[in-house]
Amino acid sequence: MTNPYEMVSKSALPALRAMVAKRLREDYHLTQQQVADKLGITQASVSNYSRKARGVMIDLEADSRVATAADRVAKLLSPELPDERQAVAAMTDICDYIRFSHLMCGLHKELEPKFRSEGCAACDGSFTGKAFDRLKVFTGT
Repeated sequence: MTNPYEMVSKSALPALRAMVAKRLREDYHLTQQQVADKLGITQASVSNYSRKARGVMIDLEADSRVATAADRVAKLLSPELPDERQAVAAMTDICDYIRFSHLMCGLHKELEPKFRSEGCAACDGSFTGKAFDRLKVFTGT
């Protein structure tokens, strides 16, 4: 039995980091080492994200909210607007959104075919009203 938090840490978070790393490299022209320092990971991890050897279990670019939020995180980590604390908070909000929006359900079913996913509410949590619109990371404010 795989817990939703395991799914986030093993698939969604690496995919999100890969998205942010790509934006930092392409949009802000940072080196792999600079990106690694910003994300608190190793340069080898950034290289793996670049080569698509890691962070590819789930395609989060397909969700426009996640893609926009990844842009915002990259900007928060960029040299022009460095705000590491806001970036950490934004990444946490994005991971919550990924879980609450059931974006990992298909991957979960693929990885654990015997798990009965019908009626599963494990990812729902207690986030009242799923008011994602109030989260700054999605509105860009």
